[in-house]
Amino acid sequence: MSESKGLFAMFGAAIPAAALEKKEDDKWQTATNKKSSRGLALKAKAAGKTVTVTENKKKILDEGEDIDMGGMGKKKKNRKRFNPYGRPKPAEKKMEATPAERIDLLITGFEPGTEAGIIPFLVQKSKKQWQAVDAQINQGQMLLTVSDPVIARILIRLDGYIFGTQQLQIRLFDPNSPLAAALQPSSPENGKLTTIDILRNFLKSRWNVETKYLNLDDMASDPILKKSAIRPPGAPGSNAIVGPAMMKLAGEMFQDIISISFARNHLKNVQQISTLAQYLPNIQNISLSDNLIKEYEGLEALSGTGKLKNLRELYLVGNPLRESEFKQRNSDRAYIRNIVKRFPTLVLLDGMPIHLTEEEAAAVHKTGRVLPLDNQPNFFDSEITRSVTVDFLCKFFQAFDQDRPTLSILYDADSVFSITTNVKLRSQQKLKRKDKKKLMDDEEMLNWTSISRNLMGKSKRQEGKGLLIGPEAIGSTFCRLPKTIHDLQKTEDFIVDAHQSPAGLVICLHGEFKEEESSPPYSYDRTFLLRPAAPTSPATAAGWPYTIISDMLCVRDYIGNQGFKPQAPVPTSIFASYPV
Repeated sequence: MSESKGLFAMFGAAIPAAALEKKEDDKWQTATNKKSSRGLALKAKAAGKTVTVTENKKKILDEGEDIDMGGMGKKKKNRKRFNPYGRPKPAEKKMEATPAERIDLLITGFEPGTEAGIIPFLVQKSKKQWQAVDAQINQGQMLLTVSDPVIARILIRLDGYIFGTQQLQIRLFDPNSPLAAALQPSSPENGKLTTIDILRNFLKSRWNVETKYLNLDDMASDPILKKSAIRPPGAPGSNAIVGPAMMKLAGEMFQDIISISFARNHLKNVQQISTLAQYLPNIQNISLSDNLIKEYEGLEALSGTGKLKNLRELYLVGNPLRESEFKQRNSDRAYIRNIVKRFPTLVLLDGMPIHLTEEEAAAVHKTGRVLPLDNQPNFFDSEITRSVTVDFLCKFFQAFDQDRPTLSILYDADSVFSITTNVKLRSQQKLKRKDKKKLMDDEEMLNWTSISRNLMGKSKRQEGKGLLIGPEAIGSTFCRLPKTIHDLQKTEDFIVDAHQSPAGLVICLHGEFKEEESSPPYSYDRTFLLRPAAPTSPATAAGWPYTIISDMLCVRDYIGNQGFKPQAPVPTSIFASYPV
């Protein structure tokens, strides 16, 4: 249905009645493996009869059915305290069997082939455990039957949420039934909309699905918020939980937000919207233009290690901070350096590309938060070097993961192998003294730190420990090290530098490996020095045309692959194309 997209999805308009009419040759296909009867509304249409659904007499609670906002709800009032001296035994309630409700919901707006993921997605977003009574598929629509009016109300409130790349539409299948008035979210006129419902409607009105842009400019003047007397971040007397609630809802409703703007909101700092870094961690472009930020400390709540790793553009035009820097110094260089220190991934600031001189890059580098030079992709000094390196790494790590004893032939009598480790973050199981002694006596198995050649803290008697020489020592050590999994198919997790030198072919590999599929990964560096194998060597006889002269392995705590990625080409400003 084309009506399920565009304006219908953005502004929550009703689906045309003609789209819901069932043709005689149309058939609903079961979307779940569970066998169940069809919904009442569907039976009525199939038999050509009219079924009257009476209103549910049970009271549907207004409180508690909304999506959990992470502890921001109101506390229950009039809760009696526990009496340690005894309390009357409550009267026993008779258990009465009540027939299960059957409520049909029509869901549209999803891409073909994604039907199996809709129900798990709705269960996750509703923050409640429930099961579908029935689910049928027909021509891009799902007829979902549930048995709980509270669950039905919550699902209707998920109308407009992004599923995959599309915006779901969730409606009652029979909007004219007496039950519809009780299940549909209240209209603004009756004043019964919850704050969360109002914020959902506000965010949907500000979302541009085509550009993936959430426009939160001048929120205090928005008619939806003004009519409900909700004071947004930056407004005088604003509630401290409104900003975090907006960011959480935005992360749930629009998971693919790329750009967000907070222009003209009278923000003195970013504290009230700081949960943006938590709920929208993949945001790329942020505008804070025409606010009241006077100091760099006003940006601290969004900056820091690990936050906003994909941020590429920041727009601060119109803030006193930027204007005062220009007036005092008659230059923007100190302003640029201070912003980049706080947001090291930026390539655009105030609509202009960031270019640092060598001195400025060195000054930023002292903070330890950004590299002074951009990273480069894999480097090979020639095509021959590339061919030899790729062939060697693929064969070596396949054998290292699956058949280590065969690798000893690659090392000659003068070859050396060593390991250094820097593993501190991974929790280590504490062993009793007798178990430690047993492990020290049993040298069958090793771990990455037991033969580490780190010279820091070692006495002179231990300086040579961990340096293995010759094929026998190296081969036996390989067999005693933990098992590994190197997935070289994930090219984004590895970077290689290789070049020819007078000593031989130098290969520097940076990447990650796991000990088991379910275990967290390690990061590592491994440096090889290769020479051509002698014609009569065991390596040549086994089909290896090279000998490893030196093999150095450094195992570290996992740090991700962000450091391997070069900066993208500098784009034009995103916010320059948006109306002010």
